[in-house]
Amino acid sequence: MGALYSSLERRRLDAPKCHPNTRLAVIDRLIDWMTGKIDEGALILWWLYGAAGAGKSAIAHTLAEMCEKYGWLLATFFFWKTASERNNESRVVATIAYQISLVIPIAREYIEAAVDHNPGIFDLSIDTQLTKLIAEPLHQLQSTGFDFKDCPFLIIIDGLDECQGAEAQSDVVESLVAAFHRSPLRTRILIASRPEVNLQTIFASSTMQSHLSRLALSHEYCPSGDIYPFLKDSFEKIRNEHPLASHIPPSWPSSDVIHEITRKSSGQFIFASTTIKYVGGDLHELPTRRLDVIRRLQPARGEEDLPYAELNSLYNHVLSNVRNMGRVKQVLGVLFVMNPNAGEGSVHSMESMDSFLFWKPGETQACLSQLASIIECDVYGEISILHSSLSDFLLDRTRSHELHLCQELVLGDCVAPLRHMGDPQIAVDGELVLITGNYP
Repeated sequence: MGALYSSLERRRLDAPKCHPNTRLAVIDRLIDWMTGKIDEGALILWWLYGAAGAGKSAIAHTLAEMCEKYGWLLATFFFWKTASERNNESRVVATIAYQISLVIPIAREYIEAAVDHNPGIFDLSIDTQLTKLIAEPLHQLQSTGFDFKDCPFLIIIDGLDECQGAEAQSDVVESLVAAFHRSPLRTRILIASRPEVNLQTIFASSTMQSHLSRLALSHEYCPSGDIYPFLKDSFEKIRNEHPLASHIPPSWPSSDVIHEITRKSSGQFIFASTTIKYVGGDLHELPTRRLDVIRRLQPARGEEDLPYAELNSLYNHVLSNVRNMGRVKQVLGVLFVMNPNAGEGSVHSMESMDSFLFWKPGETQACLSQLASIIECDVYGEISILHSSLSDFLLDRTRSHELHLCQELVLGDCVAPLRHMGDPQIAVDGELVLITGNYP
């Protein structure tokens, strides 16, 4: 039951949902699509995608709450990589069928009859399960003269990238479309995920195009404009409710500090939410001091004090799935060690990177395709870093451990080919290593 948006398991894990009066433009657009108020209303499948930590699950949760309130929610399934019952496709159909039987009680007898007829059905393919447990029972119910009315129904599949196996992910998408595109129910399917390369391939297939629209959580939807009020309200709550509130100045933190954290968030809610959880999360520590730790004005209190635990977990998860980490670290080394001021908004040329590393054209893109949720390679041949805090993680050995970008090793890998280009000068300023010359 953890796959349901309102499950106790998700509540215990503090499942994210949108802060009041944020992400309104995205949610309004999804509601308009679902209710047919925009041209894409005829398309049954929408892919909501964005960088890791961009707030996709929060949007999915909030949309589920709204749709349930209006009687539009048909089913949800929230994948989760560390939950054995939610990191694969085996329970998707059973969970959706169960929820349909609750929303449309009269359909329950037809679904139960399908299970009674073939008790081993849950060991069959997803496509067969959806056909026998959902598509056929709904058509049988329609044949009895049952009036489904013209109410829009929504199925939400969140975190598809956390379902194990590219083939399983493809089966989930294709089977859902096949089961519902001619259903007597006016059903819409929202799939939220990171833009992993295998999912880009799935959604780019010709069989999907007549059913699919896309919604990218890009700067078009002003995420920073939503992050600032979230931070402002959250700090106010800490000021008012923390047990040590009497020691917090009424003007804490300043608007400049909130803007600083907003910029550092790079449009990704995970940095902002991690900051708030750390600052206000220890009832025996002054929030003012913990904010100073986040801002690197104070040291953390030993190895147990982890201000970036959630971000560390995110970056470790993305990077741990990389093949040939050595080549990836070469690119990351150029981005973050040889260009130490790089951060969110920094743009680099894939063509120049290939040339710099003496690689064949396209090798940089192939290498970084594994990091699509934190580094974007666009159609214009440019590399964009989506998380400004990624460099902090990679350059801090206490956080990144074996993934750490050691300056000496990076420079050792990069200087040899550079010498063929005219023996570049290397200047050392404390711990910061700069390479001068016309290099990317």
